[in-house]
Amino acid sequence: MSVKSYQKIIPVTAIQFEGNSSTHTDEIFAFVQFPISINLAGNVVELRVIVNPLKPLVVLVGDYIVKDTAGTLKHMKQDEFESEYTLMK
Repeated sequence: MSVKSYQKIIPVTAIQFEGNSSTHTDEIFAFVQFPISINLAGNVVELRVIVNPLKPLVVLVGDYIVKDTAGTLKHMKQDEFESEYTLMK
């Protein structure tokens, strides 16, 4: 028997954090269904998804919030997300 390569396809839904606009943050809140906050201190805009008060998801502009089929949320950097997932049509 020879060695063969396999690919695992895992469907997810995701939203990219585009910055601090009320319409976009409303979309994010509807997607994550957890409290969110925006940190505007300093040079970087951070979105915090309060899944766990002691360890929120911290997402920077351009990065993704990914939800798997079980509903679990995770943060992914833009380059990591784009190398791992392709848009389904």
